[in-house]
Amino acid sequence: MKAKRDLAKINAQMQKFLYSTSHDLRSPLTSILGLTNLLRMEQPNDTILDYVDKIENSAIRLDDVIKDIIRFSKNTYQRLRSEKVGVEDLIWRIIKGHEGTEEFKKIKFEVSVEENQTFYSDTERLEIILNSIIRNAILFSDPNKSRPFVSLKARAIMDELTIEIIDNGIGIGKTHLDHIFNMFYRATDRSKGAGLGLYVAKEAAERLKGSIHVESEIGFGSWFIITIPNDTKGKLVSRKLRLREVSNKSLI
Repeated sequence: MKAKRDLAKINAQMQKFLYSTSHDLRSPLTSILGLTNLLRMEQPNDTILDYVDKIENSAIRLDDVIKDIIRFSKNTYQRLRSEKVGVEDLIWRIIKGHEGTEEFKKIKFEVSVEENQTFYSDTERLEIILNSIIRNAILFSDPNKSRPFVSLKARAIMDELTIEIIDNGIGIGKTHLDHIFNMFYRATDRSKGAGLGLYVAKEAAERLKGSIHVESEIGFGSWFIITIPNDTKGKLVSRKLRLREVSNKSLI
């Protein structure tokens, strides 16, 4: 019993430490990024402008690493929650969160959602999963393609949510496919984070008793399939709705 209490205490302390430290680090980074924008307004010469770009890129990369640590902390230590999920709203919110990236402007996003309003899950963990894969689809888009695209097809019906994310980016080599969900694994030098994104996404899917499957080909793009079961609350709501429909039909 004491060992259990000690473990719970350590977990709580670790959660607080990771979350607090990560947010404390993001604050000065935001200031640095703000100062780089002010420096550009001063119309510096090309050499100084080049230094400013390098400072900004380094700050953004560090910020991406910190965000991954925050997501890791949330998924590892935060309790599962159950709430009604608006799948289409969630997808568009994540996509729009990447509007500031250079690659975003060149990509056509296609979103198709079929949902019956009875899907319940942990929204934060779903966001972690989708954000990681969508972010990669944007980051690893192919600049040589005339029409870069990211297509999302979601279906949340009764007992399960399935989301397919397809892109025509640079693709993932077969030698990397078995490792992309490993902690700290980076398949290309274009990776800006710490190699935690897909690892945390898979962990989050497993916490939700779901799965992530991927197929990819160099030069053609990638295809991710996310499957998340409706949780107990969602299944109960679905069952009540089905019973109500049957009851209404019997009265006709």
